[in-house]
Amino acid sequence: MIGSKSFVFRFADVEVREHEFSLIKSGKVLAVEPKAFRVLLLLLHNPQKLISKEELLNAVWGDTAVTEGSLTRCIWLLRRQLGDDSNEPRFIETVATVGYRLMCKVEVSEIASEDLQATDKAIGLSEVEFVEAPIQSARDVQSELKWISGGVGLTKASELASRHQGKLRERFAWGVAALCIALLTWLGVAHWRSMQSAESRHLRLSLLPPPSTSFVPYNFAISPDGRRLAFVAVAQDGSTALWIRSMAAEAAQRLTGTEGATWPFWSPDSRQVGFFQAPKLKSVDPSSGAIQILCDAPGGYGGTWNLGTILFTGYQTGNRFGGDIGVFKVPASGGEPQLFTKGIAPFWPSALPDGDHFIFFSTGSSKSAQKQGIYVGSLSTQESKLISSEIVGNTQFASSRLYYVRDRSLMAQLFDLKGLQLTGRPEAVSRQELEEAPAFSRTGFSVSDNGVIVFQSATESVSRLAWFDRSGKELEELPRTGYRDPALSRDGTLLAVSSDEEHNGKHYIHIYDFARGTSTRASDGGTEVFPVLSPDGKRVAYEVNNARTSQSIDVAATDGSGKLERLAASDFLIPNDWSVDGRFLVYMNFQNGIAPELHVLDVRNHSQTTYATGSEAQFSPDGRWIAFTGLGSSGSEGSEVYVGRFPGPGRRIQISNHGGAQARWRADGKELFYITMDKKLMAVAIDTSHDEPVAGVPHLLFQTRIIAPRIVLFQYAVSPDGSRFLINSMPSVGAAPLTVLMN
Repeated sequence: MIGSKSFVFRFADVEVREHEFSLIKSGKVLAVEPKAFRVLLLLLHNPQKLISKEELLNAVWGDTAVTEGSLTRCIWLLRRQLGDDSNEPRFIETVATVGYRLMCKVEVSEIASEDLQATDKAIGLSEVEFVEAPIQSARDVQSELKWISGGVGLTKASELASRHQGKLRERFAWGVAALCIALLTWLGVAHWRSMQSAESRHLRLSLLPPPSTSFVPYNFAISPDGRRLAFVAVAQDGSTALWIRSMAAEAAQRLTGTEGATWPFWSPDSRQVGFFQAPKLKSVDPSSGAIQILCDAPGGYGGTWNLGTILFTGYQTGNRFGGDIGVFKVPASGGEPQLFTKGIAPFWPSALPDGDHFIFFSTGSSKSAQKQGIYVGSLSTQESKLISSEIVGNTQFASSRLYYVRDRSLMAQLFDLKGLQLTGRPEAVSRQELEEAPAFSRTGFSVSDNGVIVFQSATESVSRLAWFDRSGKELEELPRTGYRDPALSRDGTLLAVSSDEEHNGKHYIHIYDFARGTSTRASDGGTEVFPVLSPDGKRVAYEVNNARTSQSIDVAATDGSGKLERLAASDFLIPNDWSVDGRFLVYMNFQNGIAPELHVLDVRNHSQTTYATGSEAQFSPDGRWIAFTGLGSSGSEGSEVYVGRFPGPGRRIQISNHGGAQARWRADGKELFYITMDKKLMAVAIDTSHDEPVAGVPHLLFQTRIIAPRIVLFQYAVSPDGSRFLINSMPSVGAAPLTVLMN
């Protein structure tokens, strides 16, 4: 309880109602975590006064042993909700190493007295969800992590731990003793200790990106020695680059010449970083900044450094519209890449320490009876072995354990390097916090050899949908967060999204009505993504992503009524678009295990046909053409936008230059839009009234901050008149942190 009275605070366009535990900005009620709200209340009760970190920690967390990372995260959440910038603050000022100050003038009016703790219970807010695991030990914290001030949310951690240990020891002494006696009687001390979860043995910290930047999701890697972090960050203008940060320093180093870098990975000696800069695979020495081109790598989907050899996933392009995806190997010094593992759709290779074996994820193939799961491959024998069909996505071996994500939880399980098999029971390192990338099962975590873990938490999701005009000016942001995969109705009145409003990694299809400001849930499973609205806006098709079994395309009513209908099921299906007459649904099918094919489902008679090898298909408004992403020639950026006749046959016209994806039509069919590999939004005038499309020269509209240009499916939508664009963008202010765990 912060005071004996309850107040309403007003500043700028913000109103904070203490009694109702609510924050209202521009007339819209915003969701705020209980701890963050308490921090805000303390600042509001003391405007223009510097409040120390220690005072804030004591007032808000009391006897709970937490690090300053908890406070840093609350301040970040508040700034994000308020639209504040830590570099040019309007509301909350940071006084380095000391504390925080509310800068603005505050109007206060008093209302009925109310105990805040009782209010929390009355409105059903559970603070347990936001309390971090207790610090188990402050041993060597200062010697192992000299992370100071605002860069990493930990200063004086050992002092905090010491301060709380006495209180905790006295308060819980009898309870702990009784518990130990009971456990000794029942199982014994050894067995009790073996049952403790991995998550309770970690110290949790928050790591902020460099000023005026945001971390690009899934694009970071901790060095094997745990001393440095390589990451891709996006600036406010939308440009991206590779950065290196020493874990013992505040500042990060931006590496010149790495613009547009993706998927960084470290050498085993922690001295070099490999990365993709389409369409090349490159390496950089962070100490000198020297960059080396290693080989061509169109469509690179992750790499790993296996002693003197680098393995990576990419395409081998044999023609303009197709190619083989596989694991390639190339000497770490550079050379001609060799296709090493072919035909089982391998992604995210990860080296094992013996210098021969590596683990990768395969989406599987029904045609070849190839199971989805993780496999171990060998450089010496070129053979692959299924390790587990239950694990989906990227993995990493560290400290005798294999790390992976299952049901949105980061798991660690012992792995026998001699038998090349998992042993023992998996332990949860972090529960229900990691979400999967929109495509190809990538999750954001990285582990060092000595057990330092870095991951991005779904509770701190950066997903935000905002409207932009044709010049790139941001017009407004949707009031709800956690949205992705936007799809507009033909008239622009409805928006279908994959929603993670609770920020727990569970996604449902929601239908957002712009006129009424309402959001209706259309699905119930928690694994639904990639919605596509029917032409009349009454139905929505989407993917049900049952990762351990198979994917399917379901259809539901947009008003939440009626029964679900299953249109198709296979290994890996993603709906792309519905034809204007509602008869045809075009979708991506990965059943051949090599590259996605575009299939067309005739909804009336349930017949299916193959259209082309490609992805991200969109019917033209007149239904005569399909725009799609196809694999480019060997010298291109890896993918290009094409337009082809529907149902075919006919010549396909290349629309983009130097790489493109995520094509969208204007409602009248006279303009086509797409995203370049460096996140620029392009526009092309097009005439489809003839036997062949006539396309103009692509021209730049603006540089976006879209979440990613590829491997994410559609992350923007176009208004019917082409004047506005709803883009899933990285924030320009209030960047989300990464979470760091250490033993």
